[in-house]
Amino acid sequence: MVKKEQTQKYHVLARGVILADNHLLVAHCLGMDNTFLPGGHVEFHESIKSSLYREIYEELGLISQVGPYIGAVEAGHEDEGTYHQEINHVFITTLENVDRRKNPESKESHLEFYWIPLSEMDVHNLLPQPMRKMITNYINGIEGPYFESTFKEV
Repeated sequence: MVKKEQTQKYHVLARGVILADNHLLVAHCLGMDNTFLPGGHVEFHESIKSSLYREIYEELGLISQVGPYIGAVEAGHEDEGTYHQEINHVFITTLENVDRRKNPESKESHLEFYWIPLSEMDVHNLLPQPMRKMITNYINGIEGPYFESTFKEV
């Protein structure tokens, strides 16, 4: 339970599932023990798809094509005394001139990007955790869109 005096932030995020040869492109914030999907915050006066396109260009310097919407994942976590709640809107995304044998170079000093086998999402601690089920469902052809959450249902 969140204390009333605790700082709270709400985030609307656009995330891309980028696949190649049974591998998934993940982002890793240096010093952290988890990975996450490329993408980032939706800005005011910007569509979610445009946000994802912009974030991938800012983070990787690559042109992307934002494809079908596959669903949303909501999650909450605490970081340095601040409670964060987020909604991740997830799209299948492709990159121009992608080569799975070579990790893309990050344009942001605090991030790195690398390919992981789809079977290793747990090993690389892909967060939020329900994202793993969403991606697995998509790979297995289970029709979406999907909605997953880290919150307990009422």
